[in-house]
Amino acid sequence: MPISSLSAAHVAAAFAALVFGALVLLMRKGTSLHRAMGSAYTAAMIVLCIAALLLYRMTGRFGPFHILAVVTLVTIGLGIKAIVARPRRLSRHYQMMTFSYLGLLSAATTQLLLYLPALHGVVRGTITGIASAVAFTAAGAIILPRLQRRALARIATD
Repeated sequence: MPISSLSAAHVAAAFAALVFGALVLLMRKGTSLHRAMGSAYTAAMIVLCIAALLLYRMTGRFGPFHILAVVTLVTIGLGIKAIVARPRRLSRHYQMMTFSYLGLLSAATTQLLLYLPALHGVVRGTITGIASAVAFTAAGAIILPRLQRRALARIATD
């Protein structure tokens, strides 16, 4: 089955967001490179979500992935608002942007599990999506507070 240009844009934006998001999470916060990579991540996520909202190939109607795209756009918007607000709310920015990345990882994992030929027909979409979301949310709840404290402490000492 040929891939549409909208699907191709969605997939390309997803790969870009995965790369830029990982770089942003791993690099020193508050630098001009961090801001540039963060802007690239945000742009890729916006393209990804808008494309997702326009894709109906899987079900033919508005569904759970569309709802998650809206939630992601809101999360990204809150993350941006937190960093441009005066005074800046770095903790809120970090939380919103990292949870948007966890959502991206969860969606990517779900898509991979659903479309890998070896698992095709074995893995069910809804159950896989829920399990992936729970796993990434749990991991994020454990790991992200530690990383956030470290990142914010480094900014405070600069």
